[in-house]
Amino acid sequence: MNNFTLKDEIRSFWSDRAADFDLSVSHQIEPQFGVPEWHRFIETAFGLEGAQFNGQKVLDIACGTGEISRVLVGLGADVTAVDFSETMLARAQEKLNDQTWRAVQADAEALHPIVDSTFDFAVTRHLAWTLTNPVTAYQEWRRVLKPGGQLLIVDGNWVAGKSNLQRVKNWIADRISERRPRSVKEISAHRAIVSRLPYGAGLTAERLQADLRLGGFQSFRLLEVDRLYRAGMRGHPIAARLRQSAENRFAMVVQ
Repeated sequence: MNNFTLKDEIRSFWSDRAADFDLSVSHQIEPQFGVPEWHRFIETAFGLEGAQFNGQKVLDIACGTGEISRVLVGLGADVTAVDFSETMLARAQEKLNDQTWRAVQADAEALHPIVDSTFDFAVTRHLAWTLTNPVTAYQEWRRVLKPGGQLLIVDGNWVAGKSNLQRVKNWIADRISERRPRSVKEISAHRAIVSRLPYGAGLTAERLQADLRLGGFQSFRLLEVDRLYRAGMRGHPIAARLRQSAENRFAMVVQ
């Protein structure tokens, strides 16, 4: 009998990618231009500036290799990062073990190690589309936020097609520099996972808001993400910058 569940497959898939995950331009937050743009973006999202973040308790949900945690610590926040991949957490630990940051190995859909009403803010990037039980996850995230606490979700519809303009940019980028190839095994594993996810046909802001409401959130505000994928990408080579786009990406602040 095979007891390897979909959640186990997801954990294994991302753990296998941990060693070179920071090579992904869409994941890595480049220090010269990317980090300042993310600082501005998060300050705008939560309505705080600079020193106002000092000591704020912030949860980084599904922290991966710790890129968002680095941004949050840089703002002065007291950060707790959760991920269910021990391998990903180890990579994050290498970057942040001397910062105001602690790691908790936990499933984003079952934050049992964390007590109610702990955090002022929570942030998650590129996680929602992978959830196996989205409403359950959103209930958990609301539970660990303090009354009035805010959650920032940055995600996208990765199934939606590209515009003609982006197709042209990708074509030019491929002539400048070849893409880093993905193995047949990785592509096959990814497709097998996505086909069984609740958001496997694509996550939209409208669908996300509806499910967040079922999870207990009541206030919703969309944010523009263009600057993150334009000005925030200036430190990368031109081919990588051409391939990055805010198309089909969105961000939402909820309470």
